[in-house]
Amino acid sequence: MKKGWIILALTILLGLSGGKILAQPAEPFPPAEDRPINRERAQELKKRVELIWMWRLTEELELTEEEGAKLFPLLRKYEEKKRKLRDERRKLFWKLKRMVEKSEATEEALKETIKALEENDKELQKVRIDGFNEIKKILPVKKQAKYIIFQEHFRREIHGLIERAKRKKMGPKRP
Repeated sequence: MKKGWIILALTILLGLSGGKILAQPAEPFPPAEDRPINRERAQELKKRVELIWMWRLTEELELTEEEGAKLFPLLRKYEEKKRKLRDERRKLFWKLKRMVEKSEATEEALKETIKALEENDKELQKVRIDGFNEIKKILPVKKQAKYIIFQEHFRREIHGLIERAKRKKMGPKRP
């Protein structure tokens, strides 16, 4: 029953957004200046998904009030760090793509951008590891395991909802 309410809430959320805000494109998004976005709507949907995520995480891990009070600010802090790194990576990707398409970039410029992408990947991995090490200080081992499982299930559930919304929006395949 609990799962049904969650799916209904996420379906409504995605329905209101047309599934666009959470959709993952085949390649990274173009830089913000190259794409039209209703930032207010994006922020509103992001907050709704975060609330659903917090509610579900609290239930699945059976978090105490004390654990939640320590965990959620920590998760927000590390999520913000990861978001900044993903934004930086997206910009670097598009810079590299433009360099390759224009065929005007020097080998040195290409190497520099590739190195920056590699450094970004390393930093993102370090932030993930640091964040989980902080989680270990708050949660007992069994809840750490539940957290890992929950994160993967939630991610898959969201992606599944997005894919269904995309298919629904695109309509049936034509012969």
